[in-house]
Amino acid sequence: TEEIVAALAYVPAGLGRELLQALWWPESGQRRREQLRQAVVSLVAPEFTRQMHALADARTEYGIAKASMGWGGVVTEVQRRELRRAENALDNARAAAWPNNTMEQLGVLAGAVISEMAGSPECSCCGGKRVLLDQRVAGVVNCVECGGSGHEPLSGRKRAAAIGADWSAYSRFWRPVYEWMLASFRAAESRAARKFNRALSKAA
Repeated sequence: TEEIVAALAYVPAGLGRELLQALWWPESGQRRREQLRQAVVSLVAPEFTRQMHALADARTEYGIAKASMGWGGVVTEVQRRELRRAENALDNARAAAWPNNTMEQLGVLAGAVISEMAGSPECSCCGGKRVLLDQRVAGVVNCVECGGSGHEPLSGRKRAAAIGADWSAYSRFWRPVYEWMLASFRAAESRAARKFNRALSKAA
């Protein structure tokens, strides 16, 4: 226990360290729920804000392009092209933006993601190695079955149930948020685990 505590001290503060404790030492993680919450917010809020700003900018550009149509009494081909470009950009920004209530649902989403990380078994195709030998490229490639995560992914329906949404709502609105959070959480935990293992091996 002392070696573990000492090794954890060498892991930088942040989401990775909080996830290590939540996943591998749940009792310690329970005592650090506020630190975990802060770390999750610090990860998600900037991306959510970026998307909202991009959407607002796209709306503004579309409004300007629409207002410019026929300025001076004549609709030009340049104005038409600019309106189509602005409309396409707005459609893309809307499609990329997470739901407006993402931050309100953050606790539910984070809990579901962490539960999946804690309970998902190794990928049966790559055995948790994340990569497979590919003779066509004379090397290794990311495992297609698990997307290079090394874990068996939950079905969309199970993920929907975990966040209290139906399948259609998850598929249409929440899937991009969930998958982004899952990938980000796993990357943060993996980086923290590497630092922890190095510190533990030195302590031993």
